[in-house]
Amino acid sequence: MNVFTIKEIQTCTSTNDEAKHQPFYSVILAEEQTNGRGRNGRTWVSGKGNLMASIVLPKPESAYIYSFLISLAIAQSIAFLSPRIKWPNDILVNGKKIAGILLEVYDDKLIIGFGVNIQEHPVDTLLYEATDLKEHGRAVEKEKLLQDILQNFQFMLELYQKKGFQQIRLEWLQFAMGVGKRISVKLLNSSIEGVFDGINEDGILILTDDNGKKQQITAGDVFMI
Repeated sequence: MNVFTIKEIQTCTSTNDEAKHQPFYSVILAEEQTNGRGRNGRTWVSGKGNLMASIVLPKPESAYIYSFLISLAIAQSIAFLSPRIKWPNDILVNGKKIAGILLEVYDDKLIIGFGVNIQEHPVDTLLYEATDLKEHGRAVEKEKLLQDILQNFQFMLELYQKKGFQQIRLEWLQFAMGVGKRISVKLLNSSIEGVFDGINEDGILILTDDNGKKQQITAGDVFMI
């Protein structure tokens, strides 16, 4: 049974802004955003025809874990393109970003914002090249894609509530990009290189540096070497 109620709107600054004023288990689906945003204050550019949505949930103890739930749900919904998840929650196809996620806590709510490029994608991107479903020959209605994502997310949420993060971690690693390979992680004021050993039971990135020491990284941008 679907617990979510979808509210479609034409225009908003961002679906996360709109979602702040909605009841729990609402989903905002917008035709257009005038001021979409991503992680670390970055701009999220998304044209009409793309999927722009936000889910409203009661604020949990570990909001961070929900980025893994939603990234899994999106990856599963476009599994036909063999997507990979770049830690913690960017979804890439052939090394190009096709979807992004932004979690925000507002009062007693967790707002899960996400965007999937369906019809078009930005050309000038700072960190990763972008792509869209149409570029890969896939014609998908955003309403249908949203329903698939919500269904998969609800399943992941119930799995997490029943079995904890360990099962989610195993599912996530099936889609993870670069496990066992050499990566660079850009931190706030520096960067670190090493072998990506996966994530621990808290979703923290584990990296073995060039001195053989295991580093735990809670935030950063991952790049393949």
